Amino acid sequence: MKLTRRSLQQIRHRHLGYRITLVVELLLLALLPLAQRVPWLLSLQLCILAIVLVGTVTRYSPLRSTRPLVYGLGALAVTLELIWHGALLWAPAVGRWLTLPHVAVWVLFLLVAVVRKVKTLILEPFVTISVVLGAASGYFLVGIAGGVLLTALWVLHPAGFSVSALPLLSQGAGHGVDNTLAVAPALMASAYGLLTTVGTDVLAPRDVGAQVLAYAITIAGQLYVAILIALILGRVHRRLL
Repeated sequence: MKLTRRSLQQIRHRHLGYRITLVVELLLLALLPLAQRVPWLLSLQLCILAIVLVGTVTRYSPLRSTRPLVYGLGALAVTLELIWHGALLWAPAVGRWLTLPHVAVWVLFLLVAVVRKVKTLILEPFVTISVVLGAASGYFLVGIAGGVLLTALWVLHPAGFSVSALPLLSQGAGHGVDNTLAVAPALMASAYGLLTTVGTDVLAPRDVGAQVLAYAITIAGQLYVAILIALILGRVHRRLL
């Protein structure tokens, strides 16, 4: 395959985006304990992640048809994040009303980003270290999407969670969307536990809806790894032929 100079520049920029995205995701995971004490930190990191995804990987991806969709969803997610936080501070009733659409937009944006990441990796002309790091960043992105899904479940069906397992609620606070900021870091950490099959104790074991979502996050992580392995083996087979 003969690549033009412009194509090579796009590949370099995209591969740099892979590395930056992975760093941002690792920082998000590492700073979750601090995010329990600083409520706005997790939201700030999610906004930075959205900007990185839109400004690097999406911008230089060979997939052009869905690029406007990612741009629109990313901008809407960041905008709703800022409005939601402002509303929780100055107009709590409005903030509670915005919680569900805010979470829904983030879920949709992250899921589209994950699917687009896989398609972009499939189209990569070379398997380099940056591509491998890009694949790893996609795996972390599945975990972040899982954390947002758990947050959506908290808003829609808080009875599916075990209050005693949520550190900021075990001291006596009740269920409700008012506590979304407080439980978000714990739910994000729990999503990674489900993704890696380690498990989590924040979900009520007898709640069917919660268990179905837990299985969905775990299966999504395993499918992501299986797809990438099949992709790599397929490329090796084509080269041998």
